[in-house]
Amino acid sequence: MRALAPLRALRYALLDAGSFAFWTEILERVARQRGRPRKKLVNDEDFVPFYTLPTAATARDRLLLALKRHHPGHFKAVCECRISPRAAAIEAGLIAAGASRYGGACNIKLAAALGQRAQGRLLCDLFKVVSGNAQCTLIARAIEPRLGFGLAERWREDLVRSSGSSPVE
Repeated sequence: MRALAPLRALRYALLDAGSFAFWTEILERVARQRGRPRKKLVNDEDFVPFYTLPTAATARDRLLLALKRHHPGHFKAVCECRISPRAAAIEAGLIAAGASRYGGACNIKLAAALGQRAQGRLLCDLFKVVSGNAQCTLIARAIEPRLGFGLAERWREDLVRSSGSSPVE
């Protein structure tokens, strides 16, 4: 393997088949080391690792390598398909269990610590799942004072019109 496209095809085939041991062995040979590459190669060294590992701590490739190097018992369970790589990493303490996308629905401090784009996604996701009354309350309290009154009432009317039922509960 000296090219990325065939390696990716092999990766997907091996992981789909549950051949985690084979993929991890290949990964150890083709994965680049982190940091700046060496300037001089040894004379007989003609193969340069070319696969860049994902930087996410929960990436499957990174988890497989960490399990093999530091937690061989968990890695063996993954290779025998008794447990998923993520579940093995949680058991081994490599990643935290139950970490939600936003750190918990009621954790305002964590929500405030999120980046601007993540805060926008959080607000949009929450807006979609809350009731019509909650949507109208948000509009009336946070948006109407800046953009003008009547938005919440128009939103409520639109919700009633689109649902074809009585006023929003």
